[in-house]
Amino acid sequence: MERIGFIGLGNMGKPIAENLARAGFPMTVLDLNPTPVADLASLGATVGNTPSEVAASSDIICSVVMNDRQTEAVFLQDDGVFAGAAPGSLILIHSTINQEMCQVLGEAARDKGVHILDAAVSGAEAKAKEGKLTVLVGGEADQVERARPIFDVIGAQTFHVGGLGMGQAAKVCNNLMCLVNVQVVEEAFALARTVGIDENVMRDVVLCSSGNSWSHENIEAMRELGNIHTGGNLDMSIFGRKDISLASKLAARVGTEVPITDFVFERMKK
Repeated sequence: MERIGFIGLGNMGKPIAENLARAGFPMTVLDLNPTPVADLASLGATVGNTPSEVAASSDIICSVVMNDRQTEAVFLQDDGVFAGAAPGSLILIHSTINQEMCQVLGEAARDKGVHILDAAVSGAEAKAKEGKLTVLVGGEADQVERARPIFDVIGAQTFHVGGLGMGQAAKVCNNLMCLVNVQVVEEAFALARTVGIDENVMRDVVLCSSGNSWSHENIEAMRELGNIHTGGNLDMSIFGRKDISLASKLAARVGTEVPITDFVFERMKK
């Protein structure tokens, strides 16, 4: 088995790393929070001190940090991943980031003789724990096959959707459908309550009618995550705003009109 370096042990990263550790992959892990680091150490992982140290001891480096800013710091700072990664090693970006950041990382990887895939994951924390995520991959086909043993542990299905950055594009399009639909579900429930229909009754109606969707079936989980507040409130968490923002920016970059997306994004910003 190839040695894995794993950076970012948050709500998604920790269960992904735990599944890989239980599958027997030798691992070096890093996170600012000592609690998940200790949990991974109890499963046999080595604890790294810097991204460069993690990279130097790994064949494949996985990153699950929050955003572009954290990704840039983890990879491009003086003691970042590229400072320690050996030629021929492989980077897997599981975070949801901008396509432009993928290209920046791709250029840095080429300069270092390092391979890189953007391997966005969909399915939220529950699927991460079960090892049943959907993995959306952009990059070279031979490196996708190299990473297949990892994807098979963490995911129920893997889609190679194109070159570097296309995994992020697929994730953004998927999240766009989900997040905008959640907004509509909450508005519909608010309208139903206002006219006097019990929400539980309305939910039963929708479950066997044309309005049903993943967002409707999982609305309670979405509320618990804080992505949507009850009562038809259009205020969303940072996670939701970030993903809608990425979709709006992607559309602007490629010259595609997405008026509903732009409307929702403007509402969020207000």
